[in-house]
Amino acid sequence: MIQKQSRFIRKLLYSLKRGYGYPITFYRIVSETLNLETGQREPVISYNKVDKVIILPSVLQRQFETDTLSKDFHYGNYFDTALRRLVVDPRDFSDIDINDYFLWEGNRYQVAQVHDLENNAALLVIGRFVEGSIRYSINDFHVESTLQLTQDIS
Repeated sequence: MIQKQSRFIRKLLYSLKRGYGYPITFYRIVSETLNLETGQREPVISYNKVDKVIILPSVLQRQFETDTLSKDFHYGNYFDTALRRLVVDPRDFSDIDINDYFLWEGNRYQVAQVHDLENNAALLVIGRFVEGSIRYSINDFHVESTLQLTQDIS
């Protein structure tokens, strides 16, 4: 019975990936090195590309955060945060960690939660929009050229 349900979910996930899948790259900052001449930190980043990920609509919400340490004077601030949900096939990529982040439409989303759906048939990734954070992105470029060899005998 469980195999039938998992097979149904995998088939549904496959058809959704074909129709509504987008490529996403997950980034992970492995370590940072300090440049002693400039004083800047240079991160060492590993990344994994996933060809097709189902991206669900964003949820925008306003939150209020306050300082509760002081009893006499309270202050706080409203801020907007957005949650983005992704459905990832674990056969494509299953090593998603809370330390990872992904970029979507030029915005950085930090992975907040990773949920296993129905016996590892799919992964639900919830990313939180991080306003003003540095978007370290890695772009692969493949350069090809045509080389023609000729030979002359004199």
